[in-house]
Amino acid sequence: MTKEQDKLVTANMGYVVTLARQYKSDILSTDDLVSEGAIGLMKAAEKYDASKGKPFVTFAAPYIRRAIEKAISRLTTDIDTRSTDESLPVGSRNNYTLLNVLEDKNAVRADAAVEEITLTDDLLKCMNVLNEREQRVVNLYYGNGYERQTMAEIAETMGLKRERVRQVRDQALRKLRKEAKRKR
Repeated sequence: MTKEQDKLVTANMGYVVTLARQYKSDILSTDDLVSEGAIGLMKAAEKYDASKGKPFVTFAAPYIRRAIEKAISRLTTDIDTRSTDESLPVGSRNNYTLLNVLEDKNAVRADAAVEEITLTDDLLKCMNVLNEREQRVVNLYYGNGYERQTMAEIAETMGLKRERVRQVRDQALRKLRKEAKRKR
């Protein structure tokens, strides 16, 4: 790994821990899940291309999840045909069941929350390059401080045509991309 890749991995290990905690598992400890997630994080760091403009956390999340899920899958492949509440290993008297290693569907997805916070922070840092109309369209369209609206709803609110709202939005996004690249 390069120094840059090393920095990405080191800086994002806390995120791996957050994701690993979303997977409820009595068979694999949180440390084991974090270790598997770290492997995914390292693969992501090796393949990451910052010039594409995608935040590293957003890029790495699927790699981390896939690594954790593969580790869980390796333990459960030989018992796929068994009941989810049957003890593991089969016949033992412990509480370990397949249900203990399934993803907690009620948990807030950390990657979604982190991505939203990251994008919102990045967006707010660049908003000063937009004029008032562009800021309003972007904020309404993406629900930044407002309830998210469609272009038709924004057009009605602002007394514009839907096509004009689209043009303003696109122009604002071009300015934001340019400003984001400049700040890198």
